[in-house]
Amino acid sequence: MLAPLLASLLAATPIPAWTVDTITVRSGQTLAAALYGDGLSTGEVDGALAALPKTLDLRKVRDGTGLRIERKSGALSFLEIHEGPVAEWSVRRDGAAFAGSQREFVVEKRVVDVDATVTSSLWQAFTDAGEDPQLALAIADVFAWDVDFYLDPRKGDRIRAVVERMQVGDRVIGYGELLAAEYAGAEGDHQLFRYVDRTGRADYFDAKGGSARKAFLKSPLKFARISSKFGMRMHPTLHYLKQHEGIDYVAPTGTPVWAIGDGTVLAAGYKGANGNYVGIRHKNGLETFYCHLSAIASGIRAGARVAQKKLIGYVGMTGRATGPHLHFALKKAGSFINPLTFHVPRAEPLPAKELPDFRAAIGPLLERLHGEPVASTLAPPIVTAAR
Repeated sequence: MLAPLLASLLAATPIPAWTVDTITVRSGQTLAAALYGDGLSTGEVDGALAALPKTLDLRKVRDGTGLRIERKSGALSFLEIHEGPVAEWSVRRDGAAFAGSQREFVVEKRVVDVDATVTSSLWQAFTDAGEDPQLALAIADVFAWDVDFYLDPRKGDRIRAVVERMQVGDRVIGYGELLAAEYAGAEGDHQLFRYVDRTGRADYFDAKGGSARKAFLKSPLKFARISSKFGMRMHPTLHYLKQHEGIDYVAPTGTPVWAIGDGTVLAAGYKGANGNYVGIRHKNGLETFYCHLSAIASGIRAGARVAQKKLIGYVGMTGRATGPHLHFALKKAGSFINPLTFHVPRAEPLPAKELPDFRAAIGPLLERLHGEPVASTLAPPIVTAAR
């Protein structure tokens, strides 16, 4: 008697249908539009957005923001919003209304030693070392005056770094300052240290206090392959021998291009075979040219001042080009010269009166570069619950 009765009660009670959707806010899309696009009703969207903590500025939700949408019997029961590794908000149904909250994360900043060996690329070297490959960008940035990270590295080259690593538990969410780095390779050995001088300005120097900076970077891109060097060559589209008055760097369309030195923009626009190009005048009669860009960066126009490492455009194949690449040229006193053989002096070293403080500051970093790997907490945990 009991079994048939229980079976009939179970049959009469509908089992809640749970569904979960994981979507991403697209470029140009608002959070509300993304929710409507997943089929939520006006009442659900309005109620959920109104319940969100004010720390989430709905006007600034970026494309790429991740959304997790849970439904019970077709109605919204839970919404989770991920804007970054430590930026998470949620809304949960509470009867007929919604209640919002923001998750708190405890972020720990640690100083760690990282060893990496080049097998194919700098990017892969840090991935193989168990680090986030964004650390490769920091290394490329610091050594940009001395190492072209496509042309120079060789298999077996080694990098050692002392860096601030940000973690939530065992999860790496990013990096702080690169405190010291050493690159030992076939192209040569380089060692740099971050130092904050008496005026509060931070920069990188070698162990003797010499500046890492030069008037020009070694390359206008962080990672690219040289496909054609300076000199006579068979032109790929005109099919006759012609002087190639620059260097061609092969890189995917959209790769950022930076100014190799401080200067003033001579021209920025479309010019025949050069396609979209930017010309920059520097000190001492030097000029640089960046051609075939897919697009010129915002604010780059004739007369504008640009600083070294300023984004000026993106690799493309506009004008006379057979594939995505950057044609880069350098003029001195009105004549084109080979950028690969042009010697650029370094910026001023630290003043003598600053050297005792500098040596004291880099002493522990030298020990870490040359000693056994260690890890230590740099700062107390940081609780983050806001943007």
